[in-house]
Amino acid sequence: MKKILIALTFVSILHSFLQGQTSSDALRYSRLFLVGTARSEGVAGAFGAIGADFSVLATNPSGLGLYQKSEISITPLVHWAYTKSIYNGYSATDQKTNFAFGNFGFIFTVKPYKNRNKGIQNINIAFGMNRLNDFNNRMYMYGPNHTSSMLTSFINELNATSGITPSMIEERYPFDVALAYNAELIYYDSINGRYTCDMPNGGVSQGKAVTTFGSMNEFDLSFAANYNNRLYFGFTIGIPYIRYYESSRYEEWDSGDTIPYFQSSIYDYNLESHGTGINFKAGLIFRPLNWLRIGAAIHTPTWFGNMRDNWSTSLYAYYDSVLHDNSQYSPLGTYDYRMTTPFRAIGSFSVMFATFGLFSFDYEYVDYSQARFNSSLDSYTDINSEIRNSYKSWGNIRVGTEWKVADFRIRGGFAYFSNPYKYTGPNSERFQFGGGFGYRGKYFFADITYTWSKMNEEYFFYDPSLLNPSLNTIYSQAVISTIGFRF
Repeated sequence: MKKILIALTFVSILHSFLQGQTSSDALRYSRLFLVGTARSEGVAGAFGAIGADFSVLATNPSGLGLYQKSEISITPLVHWAYTKSIYNGYSATDQKTNFAFGNFGFIFTVKPYKNRNKGIQNINIAFGMNRLNDFNNRMYMYGPNHTSSMLTSFINELNATSGITPSMIEERYPFDVALAYNAELIYYDSINGRYTCDMPNGGVSQGKAVTTFGSMNEFDLSFAANYNNRLYFGFTIGIPYIRYYESSRYEEWDSGDTIPYFQSSIYDYNLESHGTGINFKAGLIFRPLNWLRIGAAIHTPTWFGNMRDNWSTSLYAYYDSVLHDNSQYSPLGTYDYRMTTPFRAIGSFSVMFATFGLFSFDYEYVDYSQARFNSSLDSYTDINSEIRNSYKSWGNIRVGTEWKVADFRIRGGFAYFSNPYKYTGPNSERFQFGGGFGYRGKYFFADITYTWSKMNEEYFFYDPSLLNPSLNTIYSQAVISTIGFRF
C-alpha cells in the first residue's frame, strides 16, 4: 500500500509542473510545529490550560484571560537543522543554521470594575506574531544505482502515453522531460518506435542536495476575559503568512566510465511559494478547583485565498566530447490557487501545586486528510483525492512541568507528533524535548530554553517503483530566549 501511495505522489509531481502543487505541499502547511515563547517551549508547548503566556494566542486564546497586568515581550532564537541520509548504503550529512523570532507582542489588561469579586474581573486584548513553522533545512543524499536513472522515469512517462511525438514534448513537459530531450539525454528510437536513453538500467552514481528556507508566521489579534476567576474565555483572529523557498540540485555521473558518450548531468529546481490566510480560534479554561485547570480550544480551517507558486528548472548535460555539452532552461512557471488546511481541536489540563510548580498535558486532534486545493482553473480532483488517501487523523501530545525556586523557574517537557501517513514502515513521527529556566520579577522577566527534536522521512529522487528511498533523519535544535516587561 505504501508504494502505491508514493507512486501516486510521483504522478502528481509530474502533473504539478503544470500547476505547481502536490499533496506534500498540503502536509507541509498543515503540520504545525509552533515556536512560541521560551517559557512555553520549555514545557514543550503544553500550555493549553496554563495561560498567561503570549504563545496561547495561537493555541488556546482563553489563556490570555489569566493576565493580571499589561505586558510586552519578544522572543529571538537560533535554530540548527542537521540531516543524516542513507541511500543504497551510502551515508551523507548536511546542516543549516538561522536566526529568527519566535514571537513578539503586546497584551493590554483592562479592569472594568474595581473591588468587585464577582462577574467580569478583567478584559485583555493582545496583538502580535507567533511562528507556526520553520522551513530552514539542508540535506544531501548520494549513492550508486544499478537499476535505473532519472532518465528512465522520463522515457517511461513518454512510452506510457501513446501518440507522444517529439514535437509534442516541449508543450507537455516543459520543466523536465523536454529539457532532457533537447539536451539529447533521451531520444526517439524510430526502429522500435520507443523513447530511450543510454542508461535505462542505471549504472550511474546519483546525488541530490536540497536547501529549504522560509517560515510560516501568524499575526494574531486576540480578546479574552476572566469571569469570577473561575472561567476564562477568549477568541483569536489569525492571519498566517507563508514564505517557502526550495532549491535543489540533482546529479548523475558515470563514475565507472562504462556509459558511452555520457559523463554527467545536473538538474536544478527552484520553487518560491507565498500566501496569506485567515482563521479563527476560540477557547475556554475552567478552574473547578484552585489546583486544577481544564482547557479546550478549537481552530477553524485556515483558508489561504491568494497562494502563488513560482518555479523554474534547468538541465546541464556533459559528454565525452566537450563540444557536445548542452544546457537547457525551462520557462518561468507561475500559478495562483487557493488552499485550505485542517480543523484542529485541543484538550488540556494542568495541575497546580500551590505556588511551587505545575504539571500540564495537551492533546491536539488534527486530520491531515482534510487539506484541500482549489482554483478557478483546476478542480484539483486527483491531488485532493491523493490527500484523502495518503494522510490520516490521530493527534499530537505535549506534556510539561515547571517548578518555582524563589524568583526563578525550572522547566522541562516532551512532545510527540504522530505519523501523518496511512502507510506503515519508516514514518514521520516527531519527538521533541525541551528544557530551560527563567527569572520572573515584578516588572521584568527573562527565559531561556533549549529544544531538540528528531523526525524520520523517506525521500525518493524520482519514480519510487524504480529505486530505493533515501532514509533521512532530521535533527532540529534551538536556543530560544524571551524577555518581557509588565506594566
